[in-house]
Amino acid sequence: MSLSATNHNTEAELSRLRQRVAELEEQLARLEASNGVATANFDMHRVLDALAVPIFYKDADGRYVGCNEAFAAFLGRDRAGIIGKTAYDLAPPHLAEVYHQADLNLMRQRTLQVYEAEVMTAQGDNRTVQFSKAPIFDAAGNVVGLIGAIQDITERKKAEQEMARLMEVLENTPDVIGMADAQGRVVYMNKAGRRLRGLSSDADLKSMQIADFHPAWAAKIIYEEAIPIADHNGYWSGDLAMVNARGEEIPVSQVLLAHHDADGKLTYVTGIMRDISERKKAERALREREVQEQVIEAQRAALRELSTPLLPISSDVVVMPIIGAVDSARAQQIMDTLLEGVSEHHASLAILDITGVKVMDTQVAGALLHAAHAVRLLGAQVVLSGIRPEIAQTLVHIGIDMRDLVTRSTLQQAIAFALERFRQ
Repeated sequence: MSLSATNHNTEAELSRLRQRVAELEEQLARLEASNGVATANFDMHRVLDALAVPIFYKDADGRYVGCNEAFAAFLGRDRAGIIGKTAYDLAPPHLAEVYHQADLNLMRQRTLQVYEAEVMTAQGDNRTVQFSKAPIFDAAGNVVGLIGAIQDITERKKAEQEMARLMEVLENTPDVIGMADAQGRVVYMNKAGRRLRGLSSDADLKSMQIADFHPAWAAKIIYEEAIPIADHNGYWSGDLAMVNARGEEIPVSQVLLAHHDADGKLTYVTGIMRDISERKKAERALREREVQEQVIEAQRAALRELSTPLLPISSDVVVMPIIGAVDSARAQQIMDTLLEGVSEHHASLAILDITGVKVMDTQVAGALLHAAHAVRLLGAQVVLSGIRPEIAQTLVHIGIDMRDLVTRSTLQQAIAFALERFRQ
């Protein structure tokens, strides 16, 4: 049972009790006119014992002069152990003082009194109860005693405490948590949600809809997709957006929970929303880095093609003109491109022109000649053209075996050699 339902039932019971107390008060007043508070006929005891609500009555000195069976059972005592005793005889001193002061106030104020207090049973159990008391008057209008009833609200108080703890969690979580009925009317929004929307803590939410907290596109998804799915599956989750007080969209990760009544009918939904602005920024940054890396890689590929171009000039001949400085990395790239080009074009002769190379150290020269020997392993012949005097000295200095290579002074002579060879 919900807390609101429990409160409603308690109030209804108290209303009936107050009416019955008034009736008993009238009967007791009539009895007091002839016999006093301490005398009650058999019918009165039957009426009291028929009530499930614990009822007691005291004289003006605070002594119990009567009670029903429900009251005796609640305290865990028999009626004989209650009649003639005061609160100080039946309760711990600190509780007895509370009851005594309340009784004195009741007799001074001469009106109905309702308050909450603790009661300890004979077994030592502490229960939280609600006292409802009314003064008893004699024929002259003097207060000669009181009649009271108690309602055990221990479970209700526990439920209220649990609710208070839950509300403290809801109010202090950084996530936005809101509730709406099946028609989309907002019935609750926690502190984070009100702060995001620029609402005060006591703002009236009755006129607000789910759509007031989301941009139009997100509200459309909630109404048309999220709520129907949650109604069917119990929950829905996805990335949406909320709007802040300035109307700016705030990306959120949202979970929507559906709540149903005993007949399975959707009664309300709970939304839990977490700001994912930083995550979205990180995702955008990652996508931008990926695009940037793709651009850089494309540029690198273009530069590789430009730095080591391979040009087929016939079905059997490819030319690789090399221009600029050559380091170890570029030398390796030259070898890779040359071998791939010979294999791809099924070339039988490859011209490696180094006219544009100004300087070449021994390591690079060795790498280029290794490339030439590798081409030979593929069954093609290499023609090295454009050897400058200083490069020729380097090749001689390192003792490169040039017997497997054809050399020509210029690219033009190398091309002429290739064409002449294939005309034969």
